[in-house]
Amino acid sequence: MADFTEANRKYFDQMASSYKNRFANVLKTLTEQVQQHRLWLSDRWTDTDTGKGQEIKMLEYACGPGAVSMALAPFLTKVIGIDVSENMIDDYNRNAAAVGFSDKVTGYKADLLGESVAAQFSGPEFIDFDVLTVSMALHHFEHPDQALKRLASRVKKGGACLIIDLVPHTQHEHGHGHGHENGHGHGHGHGPEGHDFGDASATVMVHGFSREDMRKLFEGAGLSAGFDYEILSEPLVFTQEDKTISKTAFIARAQRA
Repeated sequence: MADFTEANRKYFDQMASSYKNRFANVLKTLTEQVQQHRLWLSDRWTDTDTGKGQEIKMLEYACGPGAVSMALAPFLTKVIGIDVSENMIDDYNRNAAAVGFSDKVTGYKADLLGESVAAQFSGPEFIDFDVLTVSMALHHFEHPDQALKRLASRVKKGGACLIIDLVPHTQHEHGHGHGHENGHGHGHGHGPEGHDFGDASATVMVHGFSREDMRKLFEGAGLSAGFDYEILSEPLVFTQEDKTISKTAFIARAQRA
């Protein structure tokens, strides 16, 4: 796991400076989708009857520049972003300052998925989250099941987890837009489905998650309540090695029972 994490760290450190421009359309789509699905994800926000006057914390893991954090920060009291890439965290904190959220949005460089986590990430500030989000990153984790289990342990009872990631290649290739589980899409980024990941191929472990994949991952992590999985109607479009790539993504939720 350490070697794979290091490959991710190096790759995202190198591309941090160009990430926002290269994936501008993707970040825009993710921001819009998260905002549209906010009340679908949870009814506890600072502007809802069930959340007013309460502390509501969110952890965005593998946060990158923080599209999800910035989209939801207006409705939270505290947002923690964590990423293995120091350059991405620098960008995350700059973005928080640029939109006036530095008082409640903070990014840290750390690997929460390793066997041992630094003591500084074991304190009360880093547990009992109301919301956990992992956006377009689960396919970069060497062991998604272990990763989600470790991250979910930081979610309080009744807290919600939001995952945005890719639909399996075989699923959207055949036009199955209704979330049926017709393929797990597992495999390394160098396989036939990984050709359009380009220079990111070495950091991609899984080629998408079906509805059933996500149900099992959530349940294995103790997130067994309120499961839902929707395929996004708008594709994620970006440029990779002078080619325009379009990928189908899903948004999924579950709660700690």
